[in-house]
Amino acid sequence: MAANGASCEQPQKRAGAKEKRNGKTPDSAVKERRQKEKEDRLSLVIWRRPITTLHYFVLETLIKLNEWTFKLWQRRGTVVLVLVVCSLFSIAYYTEGAHQLYVEYLEKKFLWCAYWIGLGILSSVGLGTGLHTFLLYLVRHSVAPITAA
Repeated sequence: MAANGASCEQPQKRAGAKEKRNGKTPDSAVKERRQKEKEDRLSLVIWRRPITTLHYFVLETLIKLNEWTFKLWQRRGTVVLVLVVCSLFSIAYYTEGAHQLYVEYLEKKFLWCAYWIGLGILSSVGLGTGLHTFLLYLVRHSVAPITAA
């Protein structure tokens, strides 16, 4: 013992081989399992194993739906607010009155913005090159004034 009463003994380390399982080290067993899982994933295509692929698709879809439901439940205040605002817009849209002039204006602006955003998305995925861009974007706005004149 030391002068302050603490034990000075160090734990003994055993010198020897690592634990082996069936002649293989744990590292090689893990590597083999990962390699086998990788090969299984690469061979999992719908035309080779359709039932297994569809089974995993359904399981993944259920998992994602569960996650989205949980996230919506966490943000239930925002969901209720969006539903209330959509309900108010719906009531204003279907109710006759002097406000219909503003509703039509907002509807026209909303559809115009949605049209351009939709075309931008289509263009970004490759549906807006060359002739497609001209037909989708410009013809609508360049032919209308010419035909109106």
